[in-house]
Amino acid sequence: MTVRSLLRAEFTFLLLATTWPHDAAAIAAIRAAAKDVTDTDLLMALSRRHHVTGLVARAVGHCHRFAGSRLRRDLQAEAMALAEEQFRQLMQTHHAVAALRAQDISVAVLKGVPAALAVYGEVGVRRSVDIDLLVGRDHVDRARVVLEQIGYARSAPPPGATAHELQGSRRYGKDWGFDHFHSDTGIELHWRLFQNPRLLGCVDAGDAQARTVAPGLSLPVLPPHVTALYLVLHGAEHAWSRLKWLADLAALLRQDTHMPGRIAAAAAAQGLAQPAMAALLLSRELYGTPMPEETAMPGWRARALHAVARASLLGAQDGAELEDCATATTRKNLSHYLFSRDPRFWWHELAYDLFHDADGRGLRHVAQRTLNVLRLPAAAKVSPR
Repeated sequence: MTVRSLLRAEFTFLLLATTWPHDAAAIAAIRAAAKDVTDTDLLMALSRRHHVTGLVARAVGHCHRFAGSRLRRDLQAEAMALAEEQFRQLMQTHHAVAALRAQDISVAVLKGVPAALAVYGEVGVRRSVDIDLLVGRDHVDRARVVLEQIGYARSAPPPGATAHELQGSRRYGKDWGFDHFHSDTGIELHWRLFQNPRLLGCVDAGDAQARTVAPGLSLPVLPPHVTALYLVLHGAEHAWSRLKWLADLAALLRQDTHMPGRIAAAAAAQGLAQPAMAALLLSRELYGTPMPEETAMPGWRARALHAVARASLLGAQDGAELEDCATATTRKNLSHYLFSRDPRFWWHELAYDLFHDADGRGLRHVAQRTLNVLRLPAAAKVSPR
């Protein structure tokens, strides 16, 4: 029995809608799947839950079955708003990058509109919640001043954070959040890609390459193979709980037949072959993308990560967030310890889980953070980006 045979018709349509590009064969498959969709409210809920309304709007537009429906009108409205939002984000990103570079601060743009354009070639199909910028660890304070000068204010940690709390966030975290006074799009200012410095901790803003994203407009982004591995590990950190991330990976794998091998090799060089193998397996299972030419049998850790990712992504197929599903975040958090065999990786992971947002010191706060590792459904909800 294949995994697709276990999917509801609405989730099957979602998979086909997020298979890019929408060529003639893809459109034919989308139209055939549309005939089995009976619950359009569920389809809309799943589209929003997985941040793929732009792609689903395109797919619904191919189907005569949805002509004149509220589903099509609502999706078209959201796709139009998404395109307008991404144009604003592009201008905000350009403004922030120019301001940082004017102060000789090296910066790289992570994900966001440049990633959408690289993967899909157009705006309005991929949602970006905020703007992610990477700077050197030693430049964070200078970058904060620059962002404040162009209308941003730090929101995480909050403005009233103590020196001890700021020091803790710098030690155990990966970014500070900034809100803009006149925009709904904020900035996450990274000094590393992940909380755990053993996850691509070698990547630096100075590695960025210029990429043209619009006529006369280029932005600094990480090299393609680094971006692909970052996408894999970012999805793995969240147990691939949003289809948006897997759809991005599948589209990249289709663009370049050598990409699966490059991802596998780059991950193996970092001692992170298991989460990469799990991601490639999941993409093949749901999107039919190729595996590396020379693929060893996946080990038990890759199989376990694949099982966690499948459960987190598919879940009850009812639109519920991961945090609302019993034990789901427990599986996600504990699965991080399967990424690597390196004891230093485990130590950094444990240190983050125990100490990163404790309000004080002592055993009471260690116990508090231990509960966060388990993250039972009653715990505070933190929606993955």
